[in-house]
Amino acid sequence: MAHTGTSARREFLAGCRDEAPLLLGVAPFGMIYGIAALAARVPAWLAQLASAIVFAGAAQLVIVQMLAAGAGFIPIALTSGLLNLRHVLYSASMAEYVRHLPRRWRLLLAYVLTDEAYAVAVLRYQQRHAGEADQAEQADSGTQAGGMDQVADLRHWYFLGAGFTLWAGWQLSTAAGLLFGATIPPEWELDFAVPLTFIALLTLLLRERAGQAAALVAALGALAFAALPYKLGLVAAIVLGLAAGAWTVRRLEQAR
Repeated sequence: MAHTGTSARREFLAGCRDEAPLLLGVAPFGMIYGIAALAARVPAWLAQLASAIVFAGAAQLVIVQMLAAGAGFIPIALTSGLLNLRHVLYSASMAEYVRHLPRRWRLLLAYVLTDEAYAVAVLRYQQRHAGEADQAEQADSGTQAGGMDQVADLRHWYFLGAGFTLWAGWQLSTAAGLLFGATIPPEWELDFAVPLTFIALLTLLLRERAGQAAALVAALGALAFAALPYKLGLVAAIVLGLAAGAWTVRRLEQAR
């Protein structure tokens, strides 16, 4: 039991460590949200509460920008809903890895499933998937005593560590934007953080075939649907790219 506890702690800390570099892009992103929330006359306590409960950076930023522009409830709800459709595909991609966990674990991991946490966690699962398959073959042939039952799958602790690191960073950066946003010089142009964050994610995911397929389809979709109003072309490109990535993952698994 003590060994399992130590291994769980090691996985959790590894998730924290691997997620930490992405905070360089997330921190300015969170500050932008805090500043935009104040500009939209959202009370500071409510903006901070939204970061803690909603925990959806791009959607939060779009919501406060639309509030500042005087948009109504229905356009805001539709836009934020479409923007977050990608999380459905994230969930579908991660489902096979976490389906064995108790419901309380699946709910907790669903809460921390963001772009950045997914990018780090899915690579961890994919990298070890082949190794576990080899161990299973050895167990079947009798070369490994006890088989897979002796090896606890604690990767959900890694997933939790990555998600918790991002959650904590998002809370702190939101608070910094709310507290110090008015004193930040305009020439700093913190808007660079949004594309920087997603470029970092793209760099991680392009290591895998599924990520390459998703990037290619999303790029083509962005060009094909560029004329759609309200930047819906980008939303469509995101959905198509993630669908292509999920399809590629399934095809690769079937080919094994």
